[in-house]
Amino acid sequence: MVLTNEQIAQAFIAFATNLSCIPLGYLCIKRGSAYEAVVGVACAIASMMYHIGEVFEDKVWFGLTGLTEGQWHRLDNVFTILVFQCLMFFLMDIQNYQWLEFLRWTFLVFTLYCQEKAPWEVFYTILPIGASFFLMILQHLYKRKVPEWVYNREFHYGLGLLAIAAVFFVRGLDDDNDYLRINHGIWHFFVGFAFYYIFLSRDKALKNVKNY
Repeated sequence: MVLTNEQIAQAFIAFATNLSCIPLGYLCIKRGSAYEAVVGVACAIASMMYHIGEVFEDKVWFGLTGLTEGQWHRLDNVFTILVFQCLMFFLMDIQNYQWLEFLRWTFLVFTLYCQEKAPWEVFYTILPIGASFFLMILQHLYKRKVPEWVYNREFHYGLGLLAIAAVFFVRGLDDDNDYLRINHGIWHFFVGFAFYYIFLSRDKALKNVKNY
């Protein structure tokens, strides 16, 4: 198979746009959030390999990864779900570490079940994310208190970037009409920085409290 310039460009876009996770990974490691850092990096790698595999799957070097493009796609789904669950748990502002660990592992098991049952059905992708979102809403209704960092500009930046990312995600759902998978790549780019700013918002709030 002779690769065209467009195919090479598509693979490069998939690789480069996922690098937006680097600032978030550094922030998570710096603040001691190893779980979020590992899940985020794993998500970026799985996404890179899945999209690169769309172009290079028949190459010998890609076979050395031990997985097909489809298998990398399934891993991408799993880690993407886990990343959004991490965000929901973060927004819950959980102070009890044991409770946080319980949620992480329980939702990991639930996510694996959903993806093993029907990895290509949208319902089983939305279900584990929606469940964590519903739990977050219940948590705040019970506490009747909104965390102070929600009012930070960093949090607002994150929400704005997440909204932009969502637009390009929807635009990129039609693979056949997404030239070079540009829309999907832009989704990668903006969602990485969106998560960075949202996670940064809590650290900024705590720093302001200490300075005060």
